[in-house]
Amino acid sequence: MFEKTQTPGFQRPPSKDSILKQADGLRDLARRARRLAEQMSMESDQRRLARYVEELEESASRLEKSAVEAKAG
Repeated sequence: MFEKTQTPGFQRPPSKDSILKQADGLRDLARRARRLAEQMSMESDQRRLARYVEELEESASRLEKSAVEAKAG
């Protein structure tokens, strides 16, 4: 009968599962970038992709740490 309305600007915090899915997606991108770097002929491109892989891995690690604090669901 009564619909629940959310107040503007209020968002439910992300669930543990959704955070872990994001981390998995970042790790997948890191794997792809690592494989692509192996195929690059220019060393500068390889270095750039290696930095990108590091950033993706660091972001995934941060997400996994925040998932520990998140609610399950």
